[in-house]
Parts: sequence; C-alpha cells; structure tokens
Amino acid sequence: MNNEQIGFEWKVSNNYFNKNNCESDESDEREECNEPKKKKNRKLNTAQKREEQKQEELRLRKAEEELINIETNPQNADHFDRLVLSNPNSSLIWIKYMACHLQATEVEKARVIAKKALSIIGAREEQERLNIWTALLNLENLYGTKDSFKQIMDEALRCNDEYQIYTKILDLFAESNKLKELEEIVTKMNRKFRDSIDAYLHCASVYFKLNKAGKARFILQKALSHLPIKSHVSMISRFALIENSEGSSEEAQTLFEHILTSYPSRIDVWSIYIDMLVKSNKIDLARHALERATIQKLAPKKMKSLFNKWMMLEEKHGNTESIEKVKDSMNNYVNLVLKNKK
Repeated sequence: MNNEQIGFEWKVSNNYFNKNNCESDESDEREECNEPKKKKNRKLNTAQKREEQKQEELRLRKAEEELINIETNPQNADHFDRLVLSNPNSSLIWIKYMACHLQATEVEKARVIAKKALSIIGAREEQERLNIWTALLNLENLYGTKDSFKQIMDEALRCNDEYQIYTKILDLFAESNKLKELEEIVTKMNRKFRDSIDAYLHCASVYFKLNKAGKARFILQKALSHLPIKSHVSMISRFALIENSEGSSEEAQTLFEHILTSYPSRIDVWSIYIDMLVKSNKIDLARHALERATIQKLAPKKMKSLFNKWMMLEEKHGNTESIEKVKDSMNNYVNLVLKNKK
C-alpha cells in the first residue's frame, strides 16, 4: 500500500507521542481552566439580561407616565408637538397649543400654530376646522388689528359656512363688548340672512345677554317685516321663549296670548306656551291656560292632546280634586260630541 494514499505519516520520531501528548495535556488544561470561566460568564450574562429587562421595563413605565402627564398637563412646545403628532385632528389640543404661546405673549407663534392646524386637520373634519377658525378669529379680535381681523374674517368666510362664521364673530364681539363692531355684524346678518328665523333669533339673544332688551325686540319687528306671513307664528313663539328666559316673562306671556288670540287652534303653540309656564314654575297660569284651551270647539284629536297634557300636569302638580276636575271636563266634552252627532 502506498504511504501517500494513507493520508498520515508512518515515519514517527521518538518524541512524536511525547510531543502530541504534551499538546493534548495543555489543551485539556486550558479547557479545564476556561470551563469555570465560561460558566461564570453565563451566570453574569443571565443576571445582566435580567437587569437589562428590569431597566427596560422601568424605562417604558417612565415613558408611559410621562406621556400621560403630557396628555393631561402639557407644559411646553415639545409636549404639544408630541400631542398633535398623535392626535392631528384634535382642535382642542391645537387650541391649547395656541393658548400656551399666548400665555407667554408669543402672539405670532400662536398664529403660526393656528395656520399649521388648518393645514393638517383633515378636510372632512369640518367642526374641528371651524373650532380652529373661531380660535384664530378670537386671537385677532383680542391681540390683532382691525386689518388683521378683517383679513382672517374674509378668509374664514371663504372657507366655511358664512352663517356659522358670522354667528361666531357676533358672539366674540359680544364677549369683548365691542358694541360698534357688533352692530355692524347684526346689520350684515339681517341683510344676508333676511329669510332665516335662526339668524334673527341669534341676534336677539345676543342683545338680551347684553341687557339691551329694546334692541332685541326691535329685531323681532324687523324679522316680521321681512319674513313671510307663514313664518310669523314660529318666529314670535320662539322669540317669546328667549324673552322669557333672558328678558321679561310678562312680555313673553303677552306674545303667546297674542298668537293664541289670532290662532286658537294652534295646539303646538298651546303646548309650547304651557311648557314654558310649567318650566317657569307658574303652575296656576299653566292650569288656567289649559282650561281655556279645552273649552274651545276643536277636533277630537286636538282635544285629546290638550286633555292628556292637562291630566299630566295635575298628576304631577295637582291633587285629587284637580284630577277629578280634568276628568269631569273630559266627560263633558265627550257628552257634547255625542250629543252633536245625534
């Protein structure tokens, strides 16, 4: 057999085995020496991993707590930047961001934030965008000039429903007691929305809140001169409710009595009138109004509605005697109907 084909050396020197044994012994010794170190390293690595895991949990918990604190009480621009990044369509956060700058008298930065909000909030988020426009109008009303306010107002009118913007501006002028500017907006609204009951009522309500009842009542007269006749009952009755809550309850009652004298069969108006009296704790007046309503010659369906309302009133605010009175009135009406049929 050829030696080259075996793959190892046959000619071995006298020191061959001694040499290899020595190397083997040294290798074994190194392995024995390293083995405890490896085991020690494994123990340290496990401990380190546990410590790292613990530190990571603490870091995450701290980050969560910080985020909660930021969401509930943001303190600076960095906090707000994080909030708007996670809630880009929230007008509340953007407006708080603006307020943060305004508190630091950084008006221009607040303007920038408002414009940024309008560029980021989705087009479909109409109410959120309207809130930002309102905040921006308020900013210009308080800190800007007439020119800067007019510029924002014109832009807001182009980008939003005009009626909503005009009512917001009217409220801003009322809150800041800018009566001259308020009068101008009222004039514009009465001209632009002359067929809108809501527009007249909003203007009237603002005047009542400013303790200008005379101007509020003048709005009613102006409305009746512009609105079609078919809208007069609705306009007067709704105005009367505002008059009752923010003006004179006696004037409100007079308005309802005027309507019901002309339109005694309007059960809807009777119902609104009686509800107003009950809400104002004028139970006797409500009871008297129901007595007057039910002695009319109305259709059975309308009479049933009135009697039911009267019965509910007596069950809640009356006594046994007053309840029996309602029942007697109902029986008298039924007997009268049956007699007329004969």
